[in-house]
Amino acid sequence: MLVLERWEGEAAFLSPLRAFERERQTIEFRRDPLTGHVTAIVRGREQYILKHFRSSEEDVRRLAEETRPNCPFCPEALEEKTPKFPPELLPEGRLRVGDCWVVPALFAHMELNAIVVLGREHYRPLDAFDERTLADGLEASIRLLRAAARARPELRFATIIMNYLPTAGASLLHPHMQVLATGRPFNKLRELLSHSLRHYLATSRCFWQELVEHEEREGARLVGRLRRTWWLAPFAPEKRYEVWGLVEGASDLLALSCEDMASLASGVSRVLAYYADKGLSAFNLAILAGPLGQDVSAYFWLQVRICARFGLNGRRLNDFWALPALLDQDEIFKPPEEYAAELKPYLS
Repeated sequence: MLVLERWEGEAAFLSPLRAFERERQTIEFRRDPLTGHVTAIVRGREQYILKHFRSSEEDVRRLAEETRPNCPFCPEALEEKTPKFPPELLPEGRLRVGDCWVVPALFAHMELNAIVVLGREHYRPLDAFDERTLADGLEASIRLLRAAARARPELRFATIIMNYLPTAGASLLHPHMQVLATGRPFNKLRELLSHSLRHYLATSRCFWQELVEHEEREGARLVGRLRRTWWLAPFAPEKRYEVWGLVEGASDLLALSCEDMASLASGVSRVLAYYADKGLSAFNLAILAGPLGQDVSAYFWLQVRICARFGLNGRRLNDFWALPALLDQDEIFKPPEEYAAELKPYLS
């Protein structure tokens, strides 16, 4: 039985907006039932904060126009300006699925670092990330990882990530994902694997199975289900408008079926459509998976996590401040139950 712990705190001050009368503000704290990570939920600030998430159409248009002529990912430049994989990894040098290309990153973050170019368009609004392109990008990523598993089996841990717009960490505007593989688990993955295994050894149950069963019963945060993928807003989000997609009974990226990839792509496309309708324009995405070629689904399920980031506009305000950067804690201004209710029609 999952324990979802929450408690309240109060801040008090004399407000100049009320002739210096005493004002009290309630802060709700929630503890993640697996990791113990604490999130503060500060209600009532969404409309004030949303202006920072919205991009200026003029700024985005200008950036697209300025960057398109020298973009290495646009079709006319890709084969001339992007590197190739060494023959022992990929004899053909590059990999293509549909309009998606996989090429090595020019500056690697891990032992394997590839770029997955998502289609021909130099810029896409969030509601233009169609399921087909995202599914092709996932398939291309996994084909590369299968080749890497043969050529470099020591790279046992892999992820697929995406940063969209400069405010989310993207140095190039053209839509793309990255495939990373390394010998040891990424920090967040190591934490989740460790806690998930500990939970399994203590209870003989998979935490993620318990989680979806609980959320299905309660209903407030479960957004929807696409085949064997479950989509939900987490009880204690660490990021803004955070959404998870869990693949039931799967842990290994290499074992994902075409149907699994299509379900993940469909879910991501729908979440991004919801973001677009709220005026959100920048986001991060990451897939967290168990060791390559090893089934640990008894205690851990492969999952995609998506969150919104501040938009591209003249305010130049960054959402990554001292509390999350150095204290590993942040605040959420809209409870997950509220944005889950808004998101449900997109996954129905």
